Amino acid sequence: MKTTYKLILSYTLLLFASFQLQAQAKLTVENNSQRSMTVKVMKGSGKGTLHETVTISSYGSETIYFSESGQYFTKTKAVLKGKEPVYQKGKPFQVTNDERGYSVLTLTFSIKESSVPQLAGGKQISKSEFDQN
Repeated sequence: MKTTYKLILSYTLLLFASFQLQAQAKLTVENNSQRSMTVKVMKGSGKGTLHETVTISSYGSETIYFSESGQYFTKTKAVLKGKEPVYQKGKPFQVTNDERGYSVLTLTFSIKESSVPQLAGGKQISKSEFDQN
Protein backbone atom coordinates (compact mmCIF):
# COMPACT_ATOMS: atom_id res chain seq x y z
CA MET A 1 0.00 0.00 0.00
CA LYS A 2 2.80 2.41 0.87
CA THR A 3 4.58 1.53 -2.37
CA THR A 4 1.46 2.29 -4.41
CA TYR A 5 1.01 5.61 -2.59
CA LYS A 6 4.66 6.57 -3.25
CA LEU A 7 4.33 5.58 -6.91
CA ILE A 8 1.16 7.67 -7.36
CA LEU A 9 2.75 10.65 -5.58
CA SER A 10 5.91 10.38 -7.71
CA TYR A 11 3.87 10.18 -10.91
CA THR A 12 1.76 13.19 -9.86
CA LEU A 13 4.86 15.27 -9.07
CA LEU A 14 6.46 14.29 -12.38
CA LEU A 15 3.29 15.21 -14.28
CA PHE A 16 3.05 18.55 -12.46
CA ALA A 17 6.72 19.30 -13.22
CA SER A 18 6.24 18.54 -16.92
CA PHE A 19 3.28 20.95 -17.09
CA GLN A 20 5.34 23.62 -15.33
CA LEU A 21 8.13 23.23 -17.89
CA GLN A 22 5.68 23.57 -20.77
CA ALA A 23 4.09 26.69 -19.26
CA GLN A 24 7.12 28.91 -19.64
CA ALA A 25 7.47 32.25 -21.38
CA LYS A 26 9.24 32.05 -24.72
CA LEU A 27 10.39 34.18 -27.62
CA THR A 28 10.82 32.69 -31.08
CA VAL A 29 13.23 34.73 -33.20
CA GLU A 30 12.81 34.29 -36.96
CA ASN A 31 15.48 35.37 -39.44
CA ASN A 32 13.85 36.25 -42.78
CA SER A 33 17.09 37.26 -44.48
CA GLN A 34 20.08 35.75 -46.25
CA ARG A 35 22.35 36.96 -43.42
CA SER A 36 23.28 34.89 -40.38
CA MET A 37 22.42 36.66 -37.15
CA THR A 38 23.70 36.77 -33.62
CA VAL A 39 20.92 37.95 -31.33
CA LYS A 40 21.54 38.95 -27.72
CA VAL A 41 18.48 39.16 -25.50
CA MET A 42 19.14 41.70 -22.76
CA LYS A 43 17.13 42.06 -19.53
CA GLY A 44 16.29 45.56 -18.32
CA SER A 45 16.27 48.90 -20.02
CA GLY A 46 19.13 51.11 -21.13
CA LYS A 47 22.31 49.04 -20.92
CA GLY A 48 20.65 45.87 -19.58
CA THR A 49 22.23 42.55 -18.60
CA LEU A 50 22.70 39.58 -20.90
CA HIS A 51 19.90 36.99 -20.69
CA GLU A 52 20.91 34.76 -23.62
CA THR A 53 22.74 34.80 -26.95
CA VAL A 54 21.63 32.78 -29.99
CA THR A 55 23.03 32.41 -33.50
CA ILE A 56 20.45 31.99 -36.25
CA SER A 57 21.26 30.84 -39.77
CA SER A 58 19.73 32.56 -42.78
CA TYR A 59 15.98 31.89 -42.97
CA GLY A 60 16.20 29.99 -39.66
CA SER A 61 14.72 30.46 -36.21
CA GLU A 62 15.60 29.89 -32.55
CA THR A 63 13.54 29.90 -29.36
CA ILE A 64 14.60 31.61 -26.13
CA TYR A 65 12.95 30.77 -22.79
CA PHE A 66 12.37 33.07 -19.83
CA SER A 67 12.00 32.06 -16.19
CA GLU A 68 11.10 35.52 -14.89
CA SER A 69 8.95 38.46 -15.90
CA GLY A 70 10.51 41.75 -16.90
CA GLN A 71 11.42 44.15 -19.65
CA TYR A 72 13.84 42.90 -22.32
CA PHE A 73 15.36 44.11 -25.58
CA THR A 74 17.54 42.66 -28.33
CA LYS A 75 20.91 43.55 -29.79
CA THR A 76 21.51 42.02 -33.21
CA LYS A 77 24.48 41.51 -35.51
CA ALA A 78 23.62 40.43 -39.07
CA VAL A 79 26.50 39.11 -41.21
CA LEU A 80 26.77 38.27 -44.91
CA LYS A 81 30.05 37.36 -46.60
CA GLY A 82 31.37 40.27 -48.64
CA LYS A 83 29.12 42.82 -46.91
CA GLU A 84 29.51 45.01 -43.83
CA PRO A 85 27.81 43.65 -40.69
CA VAL A 86 24.64 45.41 -39.57
CA TYR A 87 24.19 46.12 -35.83
CA GLN A 88 20.87 47.04 -34.24
CA LYS A 89 19.26 47.57 -30.84
CA GLY A 90 15.60 46.56 -30.79
CA LYS A 91 12.71 48.22 -29.01
CA PRO A 92 11.92 47.00 -25.47
CA PHE A 93 9.32 44.27 -24.96
CA GLN A 94 7.60 42.96 -21.85
CA VAL A 95 7.73 39.30 -20.78
CA THR A 96 5.25 37.81 -18.30
CA ASN A 97 6.02 34.53 -16.56
CA ASP A 98 4.10 34.33 -13.29
CA GLU A 99 0.77 33.35 -11.73
CA ARG A 100 -1.05 35.64 -14.21
CA GLY A 101 0.27 33.63 -17.18
CA TYR A 102 3.18 33.55 -19.56
CA SER A 103 4.21 35.30 -22.77
CA VAL A 104 4.54 33.56 -26.12
CA LEU A 105 6.28 36.02 -28.45
CA THR A 106 7.62 36.00 -32.01
CA LEU A 107 10.16 38.45 -33.36
CA THR A 108 10.88 38.43 -37.10
CA PHE A 109 13.99 40.09 -38.54
CA SER A 110 14.17 41.18 -42.18
CA ILE A 111 16.91 43.11 -43.96
CA LYS A 112 16.43 45.21 -47.04
CA GLU A 113 19.72 44.80 -48.92
CA SER A 114 20.91 47.99 -50.58
CA SER A 115 24.07 50.10 -50.59
CA VAL A 116 23.31 50.70 -46.88
CA PRO A 117 21.44 47.61 -45.59
CA GLN A 118 18.92 48.23 -42.81
CA LEU A 119 17.24 45.93 -40.33
CA ALA A 120 13.54 46.75 -40.08
CA GLY A 121 12.62 48.36 -36.72
CA GLY A 122 14.92 49.41 -33.90
CA LYS A 123 17.95 51.68 -34.14
CA GLN A 124 21.39 51.13 -35.58
CA ILE A 125 24.21 50.71 -33.04
CA SER A 126 27.99 50.38 -33.19
CA LYS A 127 29.98 47.13 -32.97
CA SER A 128 31.30 48.17 -29.55
CA GLU A 129 27.76 48.71 -28.22
CA PHE A 130 26.73 45.28 -29.57
CA ASP A 131 29.79 43.67 -27.91
CA GLN A 132 28.88 45.01 -24.46
CA ASN A 133 26.98 42.57 -22.27
